[in-house]
Amino acid sequence: MELIISGYGSKPQTSLALYQLQKDKLSSMEWQDTIEACSFVCQGDGYLFGITEAEEYAYVYLYQRVGNQYQFMDQRQLGGSSLCHITYSSKNKALFGACYGTGTVFSIRVRGDKFGEILFHEKQLGTDLSSVSRAHCVLLNKEENKLIVTNIALDKIYFYEISDGRLSNTQEINMPMGVGPRHASLSQDEKFLYIITEYSNEIFVFQNDQEKQLIQKIATLTAGYSGISNCSSLCFSKTGAYLYAANRGADTISLFAVNENGKLRKIEEYNCGGKHPRHMIISKDGGSLVVCNQQSDQVIIYELDIEKGFIKSRASQVSFTSPSGVVEV
Repeated sequence: MELIISGYGSKPQTSLALYQLQKDKLSSMEWQDTIEACSFVCQGDGYLFGITEAEEYAYVYLYQRVGNQYQFMDQRQLGGSSLCHITYSSKNKALFGACYGTGTVFSIRVRGDKFGEILFHEKQLGTDLSSVSRAHCVLLNKEENKLIVTNIALDKIYFYEISDGRLSNTQEINMPMGVGPRHASLSQDEKFLYIITEYSNEIFVFQNDQEKQLIQKIATLTAGYSGISNCSSLCFSKTGAYLYAANRGADTISLFAVNENGKLRKIEEYNCGGKHPRHMIISKDGGSLVVCNQQSDQVIIYELDIEKGFIKSRASQVSFTSPSGVVEV
């Protein structure tokens, strides 16, 4: 397995690196860079994209794979602050992003190994135009003609149509005040939309049609939990039959079964093996769950029971400063 890991390190700490994980559970760093606070990464068309999440500004970075290394190609400063999430559209040749600090959503052209024109750049606004806005997650559908964006502070989900990388807002969902929608994921058939909330520690399940009807909300934490915890991210098993949710504070991973009607049934809650589980992914073969434990400086690879969704054992671990983003190459 090859993993790109990114994190909140500052120079001269490694904040972006390529690791090779071998069958003997040993890992080796093949390449690294030291850009500031690279809290998230994504890839596509042979490119690797990183960010700087800072309170004063927002940067995006473009790399290209050359052998076992990545070659830096370009960078661009964007209006906004605390850029925290990006996704790339091969169809549109555009990078989309969300800025937590300013509530800004953007898209920028990627062409000829360079960043091109800014195609869209807009602050999401609430009813009170002076209210704090915190855009957090940008989610593409499979056809790459729609973009879903969560806004934690406004308690809203925004839906955009995409045309050649440009965005037009078509619909919004108003969620209950104070729940803090943070991360979003679509079922494999895209009939259902799953939103995990940072403040209320719940998953909201919506029908992904024009009506966007709420069909379920379910807690991620065990009943009776009294500590402070804030959900972070979601990921589906390879088959789509199971959903994993990360709980920062409780420091657990919750496992849910996904029914045919889209509703969830909680099966188990596992210790994450560290502190503050942030981003996580399922490996391409479906056999591993990769978890970034930000506050314990470790990325843990868990072996899964593919058929039942269970976490079986800790397969390997990579030490990394404040890890928060990961993709499998």
